[in-house]
Amino acid sequence: MKFEILAKPDFPLIKLQMNSGESIRAESGAMVAMSPEIKMETKAQGGIFASAKRALFSGESFFQNTFTSEGSGELFLTSATQGDLEHRTLQNEELILSRGAYVAGSTGLVIDSKWGGFKGFFAGEGLFFLKVSGSGDLFFSSFGAIHAVDVDGMYIVDTGHIVGFEPSLEYHLDKVGGLKSLFLSGEGLVAKFSGKGKLYLQTRNQNSFASWANAWRRVQRSTSGGD
Repeated sequence: MKFEILAKPDFPLIKLQMNSGESIRAESGAMVAMSPEIKMETKAQGGIFASAKRALFSGESFFQNTFTSEGSGELFLTSATQGDLEHRTLQNEELILSRGAYVAGSTGLVIDSKWGGFKGFFAGEGLFFLKVSGSGDLFFSSFGAIHAVDVDGMYIVDTGHIVGFEPSLEYHLDKVGGLKSLFLSGEGLVAKFSGKGKLYLQTRNQNSFASWANAWRRVQRSTSGGD
């Protein structure tokens, strides 16, 4: 199976050239277009309980689609959010992704929710991450462009800009400065990573964008009157 990511990083699209018998599993709604040689099967991967846990805790769709080519076919996939797409070949290893980052991957990969501890709750990022393990091709997305960092020692990241990281990296939450900075700087809490491994960042913060957009949202004023 050959692939190409088109139109990076603003409006990326995954183009897959698939041979007969090759398959890929994708999030619900990821398919953009496909040739008639590609057949789709929808199911709850890993069973009802595993699918419900991923959907509830890790922001993934309950049902996933498996696309299998019955000849030489072409398939286009994309992410739900406006942002970059990245490819990673896993070789009997793991990658930890933030909520909703998974787009598609080889059928041999195992996708499960991972407990992030209460530190994730206080960061406003949720209690769970997504753990992808095994061997095969993995495609994941971000909000904004993706920037990869090879960490060797310590690295500090705003929690809203984390896309994924290798499990060899450990992290804990901290504030950038004192209490005044925590509440008035607009930075909030940061994740301090330590160890050696790859870290994926996104150039935009979804929570910050939502707050900015909400300020421009039209609010209907209520009127009151009496007889």
